Amino acid sequence: MLAKKATMSDVARTLRGQVDSLAESMVAAYRARLPEYPALLERSREEVFVVSRDSALVFLQLIIDDRDIEEQEMGILRAGARRRAETGVPLDALLQAYAIGWEIAWEAISKCALAFGVAEEEIYRGTLQMTHFIEEVTLAVTQEYLAHITAAYHEERRRLNALVDLVKAINRSLDLDDVINVGLEQARHALAVEWAAIWLVDLDRGVLRLHQQQLGEAWKDKAGASGELLEIKLGSPGLGRAVIEGSELMITGDALPEVARQNGCTLVAITPMLHREHSVGMLGIATGTRSELSEKEHGFLLAITDQLAVAVNQVQEHIREARTDFLTGLANRHEFDRFLRHEMSRAERFETPLTLALFDVDALKSINDRHGHRAGDEALRTIGATLKSTVRSLDLAARIGGDEFAVVMPQTTGEGANDVVRRIQEGIGELRLSSGIGVSLSVGVTIWHREQPAEEFLAAADKNLYQDKRVSTQNP
Repeated sequence: MLAKKATMSDVARTLRGQVDSLAESMVAAYRARLPEYPALLERSREEVFVVSRDSALVFLQLIIDDRDIEEQEMGILRAGARRRAETGVPLDALLQAYAIGWEIAWEAISKCALAFGVAEEEIYRGTLQMTHFIEEVTLAVTQEYLAHITAAYHEERRRLNALVDLVKAINRSLDLDDVINVGLEQARHALAVEWAAIWLVDLDRGVLRLHQQQLGEAWKDKAGASGELLEIKLGSPGLGRAVIEGSELMITGDALPEVARQNGCTLVAITPMLHREHSVGMLGIATGTRSELSEKEHGFLLAITDQLAVAVNQVQEHIREARTDFLTGLANRHEFDRFLRHEMSRAERFETPLTLALFDVDALKSINDRHGHRAGDEALRTIGATLKSTVRSLDLAARIGGDEFAVVMPQTTGEGANDVVRRIQEGIGELRLSSGIGVSLSVGVTIWHREQPAEEFLAAADKNLYQDKRVSTQNP
């Protein structure tokens, strides 16, 4: 009885059992003839041995089954091409690598087929099958690669357009909420994340405060930032330290807050909003669709953060200029009136004390007449600096007229206000201007009574100021 002749399927089955050795030969050929290919794969955390082994197994299985490649198998190869495109492997290097791999694989198959005594006709048919396989894979891989490049181009263009739209929008407004709202919306849509938020630095209170957050439709029923993230002390571990150091936070896995994991969050990324190397706040995003940002996504996040930092600083400068007295750096009359009415409403609602102190510079006209207006301006700046360094962050010190100053003291009784006034008077009494002359203040203090109109509140403080000034005039 004649022995059954070996077939190409027998050859493929044998090589499938030796596929690790075949893959090692392919890797050695890559390193010798196309070293950049394994280097690029390894840089993107892909093992060139595993990639080579998987490709060889697909082809050997086709020979064993004596069939064409199926869609599922082609999908695996397309996915590989897409991953390589994402990590920057050039298309020509990718196709050259495939050619080298197939060359090594076919050499092994041919050698084994001759050793097994496979008929020449069957080896030739295997050659045709190999050629057809190479053509199909080359076409599919090229199409997938180019499709990814096209999609990446459109995605990059979309992000650039979003950045342009962001710059236009935030520069059209000097309203802080409008600027931040536009920034969060653009960041959320361009990066396809479900949550975005901005914290702003409050140097007076020494905290980083959550100013605004946005939730996408998918997270509308989620809690957003938990209470512990609403206000963070500057320099405290985590976000408080990151804003001081100007460093980023990328939080994933077990490092995520419990509430974030419960909400399905897989990544929180927070970047500092730096203006001239000073942090004005932090921009945060969160998503449940991935656990890392691509290099381009990270670059876009930084670009948005930079633009928002400039815009927020510009708005804050505008607000400061609109609310600040240019000479002393204290609040101006407009800001004083706004703050006073706001604190009166709070005192009414929470039944807390509110005290007002008015100050008048003694003999400012005489200083101007005898020593010049520079001396008068120096006196006003000196008083402003003393008030600013003496009052609490809760209080408001303002210049409300040419030589008139005011301090609004929320949650302060008359006794507490008198202590503040005493420290101000002592500080002023120790000062000497560059001309050698001293400065003094007259003061009037009053406590607000429930339902008392602002005009009466001011008038009461002004009356006490007038009485103090008359006494000081009579007793120089």
